Amino acid sequence: MDIAAVTTPPTTDPSLAVRVRRAARWTTLGALLAGVGGATALVAGLTGHGATSSEAHPSITPTMGLPYPLVAVLLGAAGLLVALGLVRLRALVGAIGRDGTDRRGPAQTITAVGAAGVAALALAAVCDANPLALTGYLPAMLVMAPFSEEMRLALASVPWPPMLAELAVVGTTAVVVLGAVTALDALRGDAPRPRWQQPAAAARWGRTAVGVAVAAPLLYAVTRVAWVLGWPIGFDMASFEAAGGDVSNGLMLSAAAVVGSVLTIGLVRPWGERFWPWLPGLGGRRVPVPLAVVPASLVAAMLLPAGMSMIVGAVQGIGVAGLASLADNWAAVGVTFLWPVWSVALAAATWAYALRRDGDRVAVTTAA
Repeated sequence: MDIAAVTTPPTTDPSLAVRVRRAARWTTLGALLAGVGGATALVAGLTGHGATSSEAHPSITPTMGLPYPLVAVLLGAAGLLVALGLVRLRALVGAIGRDGTDRRGPAQTITAVGAAGVAALALAAVCDANPLALTGYLPAMLVMAPFSEEMRLALASVPWPPMLAELAVVGTTAVVVLGAVTALDALRGDAPRPRWQQPAAAARWGRTAVGVAVAAPLLYAVTRVAWVLGWPIGFDMASFEAAGGDVSNGLMLSAAAVVGSVLTIGLVRPWGERFWPWLPGLGGRRVPVPLAVVPASLVAAMLLPAGMSMIVGAVQGIGVAGLASLADNWAAVGVTFLWPVWSVALAAATWAYALRRDGDRVAVTTAA
């Protein structure tokens, strides 16, 4: 079935009241998280503590090597700056709800884009691949833990305090971006959306974004499965196994990548809008928009620092020997260089999905 058959007609535009409520929720939550997180990080830095620097736990980030109090202070300043920006946007959204006048302008756009940009930069600077790895491994670890001593030891060895700190930065960044996007949408008041944000246009560029967002994880999964089958594509398996490595560990992340790819494809397929008919109790019902948007946004946020950490780690080893090693292991490292692109593509695909489904959300809100 063509996606055009299930998209909201271009003439359908979410009501101002719905868009204002949505923007008010996300900007308020984003300001709260960024403010509390920034203040916490600032206090930690001023008192000589921190949990997101490589001095607190093994990590590869652009800020590794810096004293962790300094990293905490920088993170705290970024959080407070983002919070102030979202508070300003929240006030403008409240005003737009009263008069419906288009309040978009350079200052408002710079505030929204700046808040999202600062949050993304902070995420990429202080987080690494651990949140993404934990998300991929944790389900299998929990299932296998009752039967495997190795898995129980692995769970016990997870550095939970810094890991939770990184996950908090990931979640805050996703909420801040959603707040900025919904605020800009509400600030147009009763004015129509630009043509490129209309459902038909969003369906077109959304398909392109989904194609990019699916290619990266599938390439990752194919290489890892090939290694397990004994085909060392772009990988010095002999050296890896001699050092005690086990290529079978990549199967869990490969499975997660395949599942993620299937769910990403759902952003442009009819079954991403209605549950499959065979699902008990849910078959045929509409998929709630947040059920797709929130998890996809969180994954996009986790992919950015994961990719940046891989790039930083590779750049540090550049040299004659480093280049030779990189050439021998291009599939082990090079594929992960695509993760920042994957992050942006998944975020764009998620936005396109939300734009297409806005008519559904208005209908549900009105009926309620």
